[in-house]
Amino acid sequence: MFEKVLIATDLSPASGCLIQCVAELKALGLKRAVLAHVVYVANTPGLETLLEREAKPELDLQKGLLEEQGIETAIALELGVPAHDLNDLAGRHGVDAIIIGSRGRGLARSALGSVSFKVLQYAVRPVFLARIDVTGEGDRCRLSVCRRLFQRILFPTDFSDASERAVAYLEDIVRETGAAVTLLHVFDTHHAHRHLSPDRIKEQKSLDMRRMEAIRERLEGSGREVTIEWASGSPSGEIVKRTGSDDCSFVVMGNQGTGFFREAMLGSVAHEVARQAKTPVLFIPAAR
Repeated sequence: MFEKVLIATDLSPASGCLIQCVAELKALGLKRAVLAHVVYVANTPGLETLLEREAKPELDLQKGLLEEQGIETAIALELGVPAHDLNDLAGRHGVDAIIIGSRGRGLARSALGSVSFKVLQYAVRPVFLARIDVTGEGDRCRLSVCRRLFQRILFPTDFSDASERAVAYLEDIVRETGAAVTLLHVFDTHHAHRHLSPDRIKEQKSLDMRRMEAIRERLEGSGREVTIEWASGSPSGEIVKRTGSDDCSFVVMGNQGTGFFREAMLGSVAHEVARQAKTPVLFIPAAR
């Protein structure tokens, strides 16, 4: 499924933590990786050669860590604009997904985190985003991707085309890992109360439940545990809240749909989940 991936690194302790746990994705067929570091040259004119030379030892170290985990690894060291060039590298190397970390409470807490949101904006292939906390002496890692990644997957859906595409990925993940799944639809009360009567909301819930039942039937074909949740409130708030629960170890979701995933480039809900989720998230882009 994800036989070859691109791993974005800024050579920080945070990206080192991410690399320590990439082997979790071997359950999805991971065999090969491109370890990509993009030196942002706009702020360093004339220093490109020096920066490349300084980056090489750490890249070799991280490459060694990946190979110790049984992952065949190549290094891609580029000069340019990280978010744009990472997506370009992903295309040139024909990878199945991009792996990148977010740092702390948002996407702008480190060099690694500052480009994560832009990578999501431009991505035409799945992006695996893992929240990283590096704390204490020796830059010890606290990385959610290392913790029972495929125990229970949360799948938020708005029934859009992007969500439907994500279901196809979810089916493959469940088949490969045997993960339990929670299907979630959040009825956005902020917008609905302006237009719908209580009876109409009840009818909408019934329709939503039938749609989720259809997804559950697809996933349960291989005997997996699948539960359904219908909630009302803020979609991003409800999703993020569940990522802090023991009932969620991983999120799979679309990022460019309609409904509560709308907005230019990256939907507002996907944006907030990317910023705040306490577990790793696999974002599946809409077909382009």
